[in-house]
Amino acid sequence: MKKEIQLSAESTIDLPQEDLEAWDIKILHFHLEKEGKTYFDNEMTLPEMFEFTEKTGIMCRTAAPNIDEEERHFSSLLENADHIIHFTISSGISSGYNNAVVAAHENPNITVIDSHGTAGAIALLAFYARDLINAGYHYEDVVKMVMARRDFLQCSFVIDKLNYLYKGGRCSRLAMLGANLLRIRPEIICDPEGKFAIGKKHRGPTVKCIREYVENMLAAYPNIDKKRVFFTQSTAPEGVKEMCIQIAKDFGFEEIRYTQASPTNGYHAGPNVVGIHFFYDGPHDVVPQK
Repeated sequence: MKKEIQLSAESTIDLPQEDLEAWDIKILHFHLEKEGKTYFDNEMTLPEMFEFTEKTGIMCRTAAPNIDEEERHFSSLLENADHIIHFTISSGISSGYNNAVVAAHENPNITVIDSHGTAGAIALLAFYARDLINAGYHYEDVVKMVMARRDFLQCSFVIDKLNYLYKGGRCSRLAMLGANLLRIRPEIICDPEGKFAIGKKHRGPTVKCIREYVENMLAAYPNIDKKRVFFTQSTAPEGVKEMCIQIAKDFGFEEIRYTQASPTNGYHAGPNVVGIHFFYDGPHDVVPQK
C-alpha cells in the first residue's frame, strides 16, 4: 500500500543517516568534482577536502543534481507514495530548485519547496512537515502550512577566515587579507530572498566570536519557536559543540540538534564555521487531526 506523502530533500539538508531514516526523508545527493573526477557529496569528507586544498591550492567544485537525476528520483519515490514534498537549498545560491521544478514536469503530486536557506533551515521545514504528516494532515494542507512558515526561518553562520570564500571567487583578495589581519569574523545571513548577505562582524578569538554570534542571534528575535534549534558546523574548535548546546539549553529550546555540514555546504565556507537555524514565528503546536 502506498503512503500518502513521501518527504524528500537534497543532501544540503545536512542530516545524519539515522535522522533521515527516523524522519523518513529520502535524499538526492549533490556532486563534487576533484581533479576532473566527479563524486557524490557523501563520498568525501570535509576534512579530506580541506586537506586537499591546503596541500594543492586547488579548489574542488560543487554542483546540484541534474534534471535527469531529479526525474529518476521522483519517479522512484512515486512508486511507493501518492505525493512528494521535496525540499531544496535556496534558489538564490544554487540551481537545485530550478532543476527540481523542471524535473517535476508540473505534476500536481510533486511539490518542490525552495527553502530560501540551507542546512538546518531545510531540516526545520522537513521536520515540521513530518510533524504535520504524523498528526494526520493531508498533502495540500501540509504544503500550505510549511510554506507559511518559510519566511520565518533564521538561517545564518559565522565565518572564521575568508580564505575559502576568496579561493572560490566569493570575495576579493583585499577583503580576505583585511579580515584575516584584523581577525574579523563576519556573519553570513540568508536574506528574505534566500541570498547570502553580510551581517554583523565579530572580532577576536574564534570561540569567543562563535559564542557572541549565537547569543546575539538568539537575542535579536523576540518570538522564537523554542521547539527546535539546529546548529551546523564545517569543523569547530574543541568545546564549541558543548558551548552551543548549553546556550540553547539555557535559552529553553526543547530539541537541540548539532549536525555536521555536508561537503557541499561546508567546503566554500571553510573550517571552523558554525551556523544556527530556528523559526521565529512563535510556538506552533501541531494538533492531531481526527
